[in-house]
Amino acid sequence: MKNQKIGRIVAAALTIGTMALVTACGGGSSTSSASTAAGGGAIAQEIKLGAVHDLTGPVAYAGVGAKNGAEIAIQEINDSAFLGQGVKVSIDEVDSAFEIERATSEMTKMMGNKDIVAIIGPAASQQAAAVAPLVERQKVPTVFTQAGSSGVVIGDYTFRGTAPMETYYHRAAEWMKAQGLTDTVIVYNAQFPTFAQLADTHFPPLAQQNGITISNKIAVQTNTQDFTGPAQQIAQANPKAVNVLLNAAQSVTFLNQLRQAGYTGQAVATSVQGAGNIAPAGDAAKGLVYPTDFSYAQTDPKAVAFAKAYQAKFNKLPDNYAAEGYDSIWWIARGIKASGDSSRQGIQKGLKQVAGEGFEGAMGKLTFEGNDMRVPGVMIKWDGTAETLAP
Repeated sequence: MKNQKIGRIVAAALTIGTMALVTACGGGSSTSSASTAAGGGAIAQEIKLGAVHDLTGPVAYAGVGAKNGAEIAIQEINDSAFLGQGVKVSIDEVDSAFEIERATSEMTKMMGNKDIVAIIGPAASQQAAAVAPLVERQKVPTVFTQAGSSGVVIGDYTFRGTAPMETYYHRAAEWMKAQGLTDTVIVYNAQFPTFAQLADTHFPPLAQQNGITISNKIAVQTNTQDFTGPAQQIAQANPKAVNVLLNAAQSVTFLNQLRQAGYTGQAVATSVQGAGNIAPAGDAAKGLVYPTDFSYAQTDPKAVAFAKAYQAKFNKLPDNYAAEGYDSIWWIARGIKASGDSSRQGIQKGLKQVAGEGFEGAMGKLTFEGNDMRVPGVMIKWDGTAETLAP
């Protein structure tokens, strides 16, 4: 039923998008910006990007972080004249509010605006998978952050500035093996494609390779707020570990109820719980570990410099979503410089060229499989107040 709904949304959006593009062609854009967007073969003095982020709703932490990270990158690009003297990059932000229809509508509007030459796409996999076919049809280079499920990076114009969680989740399995955590129960949100695929497809072979037995998998829904039943079930089984594949708000409730049920074993989560998202769980989250693509606890120079710049601007430490937004904007800027062309076609070619070479970002040495980012990843421990590198 969900796939049928997404299909209807995409079909309608394709029609609307075509109409929007026809209308935009008759608009009043300036000659220089319109020419560059259409493939003028040069770097324009003003480069406008678009972003569709979840700034409200259950995954707003991802959208707000990516938005903030993008702001840091744009400021650095402009201040350093990275793309040439007088060249200024700006970004138009809109809120998709965790709604597929709204994300599709906002993406359609942006693609119909010829002044916008590239887009940072929505973070939720459901939204990204719905708009990806539209992106490919309209040929607007779009870099998705998060959106780790399949069906997102599907062609020449869809890119992902976040390594899918499963590509670095091996760090969790390897850490569990080193700690002697040989059996686990998985609790996962079955309505989040990234979590469902990790639980059903990606983690089981990793567990087997590392001598870990999955004794049970417990699926819950996005609207699940009471975890008393699963918590009691896990406490009675008493596995050495429990893998928590839930969104941020759910994780807080689940861990509190898990500890209340008497479970004292190791909880292993994901980057979703990172950067303080799990702090409201208090003592119930102390000792939680998770693999992530970025943490302010990292000590490599690029990560340290980014954390310092972020803290200076926002008076707080950055999360992994901010690093993803930051590196994605720098990927686009490097692509423009590589191709010498800030048109949509030029950016698409430049993004591919940079992906073929890789580059150093806040998340470390970034490599790519096609248009899809890969990161080294790092294992983090939450000590109750801050992130530290897991021993």
